[in-house]
Order: sequence, then C-alpha cells, then structure tokens
Amino acid sequence: MRGCGVSNTIELAREYSALDKLLHRIAFIHPSLQRILGELENDLFKRSLKSVQIRQPVFIVGLPRAGTTLLLELLFDTNEFASFTYRQMPFVLNPLLWNKLTARSQQPAHMEQRAHGDNMKISYDSPEAFEEVLWKNHLTNKLFSDGSILPLDKTAIDNDFRTTFRSLVKKLIYLANLNTPTASTSMPRYLSKNNANLSRLDAITSVFDDATLLCCFRHPASHVASLHYQHNRFTDLHETDRFSQQYMSWIGHHDFGHNFLPTRFGQPNPHDPADRIFWLQYWIDAYQYVLDHAPPDTQFVCYESLLEDGPTTLAQISEYAHIDSSEKLIASADRLRAPTSLSLCLDSISTTLADKAESLYLALSERVQK
Repeated sequence: MRGCGVSNTIELAREYSALDKLLHRIAFIHPSLQRILGELENDLFKRSLKSVQIRQPVFIVGLPRAGTTLLLELLFDTNEFASFTYRQMPFVLNPLLWNKLTARSQQPAHMEQRAHGDNMKISYDSPEAFEEVLWKNHLTNKLFSDGSILPLDKTAIDNDFRTTFRSLVKKLIYLANLNTPTASTSMPRYLSKNNANLSRLDAITSVFDDATLLCCFRHPASHVASLHYQHNRFTDLHETDRFSQQYMSWIGHHDFGHNFLPTRFGQPNPHDPADRIFWLQYWIDAYQYVLDHAPPDTQFVCYESLLEDGPTTLAQISEYAHIDSSEKLIASADRLRAPTSLSLCLDSISTTLADKAESLYLALSERVQK
C-alpha cells in the first residue's frame, strides 16, 4: 500500500498498483464507510479535539483557472493554516485515523507536475481541494439534479452537517498542529479552496460565522480561453484513462472533461461545453450569481492585479485574511508568473455576450477593496 499521500494527478494515478486502486474504490464507492469511521474517530480523539478552536477560517472560491490554486498555495506557505493535503487520500474524511494507520509508510514529499499542464507542481504535503468530498458525502440529495450541481444557501444546511463540517475542520487543525510548527503562537486556521463553493457562500457563513471569503476572478478573455482548453484537454485524457476519470469524480472535481457537471447558476446553458461560447456564457452566469448573492463582506481578488502588482495585492489579501506573517506572504510575489493560456477575442464568439462579460468584469473590479 502506498502511504497516505497519493496524488490526484493523472500521471501518478496511472502508476497506482491494483491494491492502490482497490483501496480508493473501497474509500469512495461506499460513502457510508467514511461516515462510520468519522464517528469512530470522534470517539477515539474526543479528548485531543476538545481544546481545538476554529477561528477565522479562510475560504477561497472562484471558477477554476481564476488563480484559486495559486492563492491557496501562497497562503498555505505562510505556515499559518491547516488544509487538506494529498496525505489524506483516500480517506479524506478520516484524517486522524488515516494518519495513525499510515504513519510508518508515508512517502516523502517529492514535487511532481500536476495534470493541468500549467507547470504548477505538487507534493504529498501540498494543499488540495478535497473538501468537496464532505459536501458530496453528506448532501448528495441536495447537490445534484439533472446533470447539474445546485447552489446551496443556508436553508440547505442542517445542524448535523454543521457539526460534521466543524468536527472535520478541528481534526485537520489538530493534525496540522501536530505535524508542522506554525508561524503563529496559536493553533493554525482552516484554509479551504473549493471552486464548487462559489455558489455556497451564504451556506459557508452559516457554518462559520467569522469566515473570510476570498472570491477570485479573472478577465473573461483569458479565463474563457483557459476553461475551454482545459475542458477539451481533460476530455481527451479521460478517453484513455478510466481510473483517473473515476478518481477525479470521487474527489468532487466535476470541473472538466467527462466528469463535467455545470453549476446551475441561472437558466440552463444551451451551448456545448466543447465550444467556447458555452464557457463565455458560463463565466457570465457564475459571476453574475456571485454579485447577486455574495455576503457583503466577501473579498474579491483580481487575477490580473495579482500578476501585475503582486506585493500590493498580497498586502491587501493579508489584511483581509488576518495574516500574522504578512511579510512572508508579500515576499511570495516573486513566485508569480504570467499565465500559460492565451486570450480570446470575445467579440469573435458573441458581441452581445462579450459586452456583458466586460461590464461584469468592471463590476467585479469595483468590488475589490483598495
């Protein structure tokens, strides 16, 4: 068995042994198993978790390719946060039990390029968006309808889910505090990156009333190009690797390829995801939904501003997110690089939609606090 940190990259998934694949199928095909283990974990670690406090968690949201992973890594590297990492795979809802079981067989943290072809690298200790497993495991009946993901507001969240979510966050904080010294004198804070949470901001604040919400956006000319490219790229990859497709579905990555499930931000999108016009309409629907539904204190992060003036933007984010070691975050601006995708001429797709998208981008930019 390969330790607790199996990467979600397609490259590494292709190297899994038969036992690795069996273990993943057991963990995800039977969702009740992780719930049962979670209850056992609660009992076994009750005393240890009693003193763990959740304070000012940070939730990064946005459509994929808006800089959400970049921001996740920059914040995580301040050593002030606890987050899901590849070491929790495949039992992501049982991080303490899994850590105990695999402590002697954990693999070293070698850096590997992730599957998106964007030159970003990951290791077993890299943070990742595994939180969606919790939402899928506990709220499947409310999340999916007619091949779409449904937005959730606070009325969709019951007390059982709130308790389970907070309990899981405490476990991640406790585990991070055990394994990694933090830059702060207090326990680490929870850090989440989940693109699907773009339509759940009100639900999140109903669970964590002191949460900081960071909504990433990007100019539609480059963002739509990147979304379209990645969807077609993952569609091709899924054609040749069935296990990787299953794997990404299990962890809730329904962003691209044969796993793609659009979030129903508004009326159904009539276009084919293989075409650029679908993604332009989807961008408009997503960010119009955010402007209409985001809590007033949601903080907007502009991808172009991050690249063009990294130190200033990171200083603003540091203030939003109450970072103690703000100097370290600001210094990480040296890691920022220009995107690998090219921009589109939106007018060549649809003049009407191009005008809507440009207006919406300006409205989002006006929500960025200076």
